Amino acid sequence: MTTTSTTLLKAIGADLDSPRWTEFVARYQPVMESFLAQQFPSVDADDVMQETLIVIARVLPDYHYAPDTKGHFRNYLLGILKNKAREELKRRSRAAKADEAAKEFVDISPKASQQDCYDEDWRIAAYEVALQQLLADPRHTERTRQIFIRTALKGESPTSVAALFGTTRNNVDQTKKRMTAELRELATRLTDE
Repeated sequence: MTTTSTTLLKAIGADLDSPRWTEFVARYQPVMESFLAQQFPSVDADDVMQETLIVIARVLPDYHYAPDTKGHFRNYLLGILKNKAREELKRRSRAAKADEAAKEFVDISPKASQQDCYDEDWRIAAYEVALQQLLADPRHTERTRQIFIRTALKGESPTSVAALFGTTRNNVDQTKKRMTAELRELATRLTDE
């Protein structure tokens, strides 16, 4: 990679519509793609690079390039890229855990006929509505909601959630069990209608 041009960084930092962004992307995109392919092959490289460029656009107006004291810009850029890739992996992990939690509450196994597919779509929608109703129910405190979300939906360990909320593991388990039963009841009512 060629050395970073101070004038390039100043130009794109001063003007987000600068035509020099093309030069910036042409200079750094191949390295970013290679880094992601080697270190994070399962992430969507285009999305992660776009998120990285958004961060760069935000910080460049105040960024002062000083390689002797702050290090090289390319290291700064790859640090942001690495953080964005890790965030993407965490988002995927949370989404997968939420999908698994949904399957636990509502049977959404594949069906053969078109009518069964409609029934499955209805059950999924009913679960989502039931979850919204459960979380909006004013009888539940925000603390109860958060314990349920963290354990049942995000898959966090009951022990860590108990420590976070300053309560016992048993209390966390009971809260999850009670809220799960209520969610099943709400979803069942919506599915039977």
